[in-house]
Amino acid sequence: MDTLINDIRYGYRMLVKSPAFTAIAVLALALGIGANTALFSVVNALLFHPFRFPEMNRIVTVWETIPTQGVEHNEASVPNYLDWRAQNSSFENLGGYSWWSVNVSSVDPPERVQGFLVSGNFFQVFGATPILGRTFTVEDEQAGRDKLVILSYGFWQRHFGGDPNIINKTLQLNNISRTVVGVMPREFDYPAGSEMWAPYPLDQSSQPDERHAHFWLVVGRLKSGAGREQAESELNSIAANLEGQYPDSNTGRRVTVIPFLQDTIRNYRAALLILLAAVGFVLLIACANVANLMLARAAARQKEMAIRTALGAGRLRIVRQLITESTLLALLGGFFGVLFALWGIDLLVSLFPAEFIRYIPGWSQIGINREVLLFTLGVSVLTGIFFGLFPAIQASRPNLNETLKEGGGKGINSGGRSRLRSILVVAEFALSLMLLIGAGLMMRSFARLMDVRPGFNPDNVLTMSMTLPRAKYKENEQAVAFYRQLLERVRALPGVRSASVINIIPLAGSNQTTLLVLEGRPEPPHGQEPEANFRTISPDYFQTMEIPLIKGRPFTEQDTAESTPAVIINETIARKFWPNEDPVGKRIRNAGPTERNPWLTIVGVAADIKRELAGKPESEIYQPHAQVASREMTVVARTENDPLNYVQPVRSQVQALDPNQPVYGIATMEQVRSSSVFLQRIAVTLLTAFAIVALVLAAVGIYGVMAYSVAQRTHEIGIRMALGAQRRDVLKLVVGQGMMLALIGAVIGLAAAFAVTRLMSSLLFGVSATDPTTFAGITLILSFVAFIACYIPARRAMKVDPMVALRYE
Repeated sequence: MDTLINDIRYGYRMLVKSPAFTAIAVLALALGIGANTALFSVVNALLFHPFRFPEMNRIVTVWETIPTQGVEHNEASVPNYLDWRAQNSSFENLGGYSWWSVNVSSVDPPERVQGFLVSGNFFQVFGATPILGRTFTVEDEQAGRDKLVILSYGFWQRHFGGDPNIINKTLQLNNISRTVVGVMPREFDYPAGSEMWAPYPLDQSSQPDERHAHFWLVVGRLKSGAGREQAESELNSIAANLEGQYPDSNTGRRVTVIPFLQDTIRNYRAALLILLAAVGFVLLIACANVANLMLARAAARQKEMAIRTALGAGRLRIVRQLITESTLLALLGGFFGVLFALWGIDLLVSLFPAEFIRYIPGWSQIGINREVLLFTLGVSVLTGIFFGLFPAIQASRPNLNETLKEGGGKGINSGGRSRLRSILVVAEFALSLMLLIGAGLMMRSFARLMDVRPGFNPDNVLTMSMTLPRAKYKENEQAVAFYRQLLERVRALPGVRSASVINIIPLAGSNQTTLLVLEGRPEPPHGQEPEANFRTISPDYFQTMEIPLIKGRPFTEQDTAESTPAVIINETIARKFWPNEDPVGKRIRNAGPTERNPWLTIVGVAADIKRELAGKPESEIYQPHAQVASREMTVVARTENDPLNYVQPVRSQVQALDPNQPVYGIATMEQVRSSSVFLQRIAVTLLTAFAIVALVLAAVGIYGVMAYSVAQRTHEIGIRMALGAQRRDVLKLVVGQGMMLALIGAVIGLAAAFAVTRLMSSLLFGVSATDPTTFAGITLILSFVAFIACYIPARRAMKVDPMVALRYE
């Protein structure tokens, strides 16, 4: 221990004696370690520990699948869920939930919040207990006993200031009085973004038609000792029995059971791991740079090492001393890296809008915690050993005869040390090239994505959503009348060119589908009916969104509940089912009982639009809102100038019709379009930032090697010039040496990038993972940077005075 303490003290003194070296090395390491710490804090929160539920390994999600249609994740129907729950023997608790849009009129001003309707055993699945009151029970699933609510910690604090007497108070939610029975702790945030939970009256879901309604998300806690495969097999046996009992609704439906954490993170796991690998490359490049600095410093300390060896110090003793110094450097880099990470995390969080991040599980846990600090400490120690080991081995083998001579140590350039520095530069170049190619592919992909035409004109369109409470607007006619009056008022506003409503706007990320039956065609087997996105709209929707109508007519005010049921289909459906015919006048209907799903006459064909910019146009049908009323609708208004100028005027019209009706989701259509590719934009931004840092570090690394080489070869260059070598010969010598290293690095980097970028295929749009333009362009850019990094030391070499160089030696 005393020896270690002495090594630390001596290492500290040596670092203090070389402030420039120490500052540069610590800065390089702080950037690399800080970037890794910041990104690891995100990965740790979002991938490894988004939730802190007890015995997470026993929690699973349960999805219906339709193998014949390639559907892997489909919500369950409530009756199917109840049968699974009653007949299984693998689950300790099998719970479920569904989205619940909540208008809170008992607060001022009225607010719309995100709630969830849950089964009575929902909280037991997660082993969650409230900080006040109680959770629900299975008895609360009965109609008449379900007028209860549990609040999130955030909602409780925001509206009631943490009032401990909140239990048994009533709130007006969607115009229904509900009694508060519990408050969940701050750390319970599932589903992400939840503000409150209410029991779902499951006893009202026994109607046969309810098996066609798939909206119920299922989660379960396995019994101790029960495996996921066992549970999946059992549920599939139950599903097969249900298929025989209910062929109209359950044909072709099976079940998959997925570990809860794996299922939660599946949509962004690959992107985060790629970013983590990218920032790991940055750290490796920083290590290579510092290792080069250590080699240069070791060359300057040759006499010191020779004297220590001559006095009896063994190689292991010298290596240990130098590793101690490098570890001290790395720990200093780690300390400042944590400071960089704190700044980086704040910057990263600020890039995400609040309405977006609240739905990302684990986001609130991003920060510097014990796990992140342990990661940083481990990275720092390993980094110190990694970049210090090889320079230490090189320095521990001094040439005593040469070094201890008078003037020894000047101009001695160990071949092994030179080769190692060259290898490090090649590694830097290769890693930088890989990062830059990855960033280039992402940038080209994002540019292609932003060039996609969504099928409508997003300019100068305001969107604003609202959900009318069923308790107040009991009849469909009331909801239809509300939106009709609202649109009349909005259209009358100065500067509003057109306005309409739709249940789901394009690019918003949500969807609603229906199964179709075509008149005059054989009905497909149950479970194989064609599926289409379902939209209910008011007249003028296509005009407002500037979606071309290819054939037929748009909806009008004459398309009412009393008129012939009408439908407009998109081009995709027309091409699929009537490729050589005019579909106008044909009839289709929604699958299910005919008495509830009348035949719809096709009155028009609309141009395809994109539900997702990166996706292909999907089958889509539109029905008049007056015939298929929905209480949850979005106003779309095309304006003459900035749509945000019309937010307050439109909101005022809503309040004039119903003072207790909140609005939400206020955004321009351009903002919606931008938000739909937000994750891609963040990934491109971060990967590009990492690549630029790598580019700078690689350029500095090449420059450092060449500058050191020129300094070591001053005598040689002087002799060459004395013997007649021209300045251009010296230029070719130095630049050629550096560019040879760059060429080797480029070959290795291209080969590695060719293999690694294939892992990015799922993240790219419109660009191949081996796009030759990107590979060639990035290689040329990095080669040019390498040339400049070599040219500057070469210029210095060209100015060497032979007489001065020879006299120096």
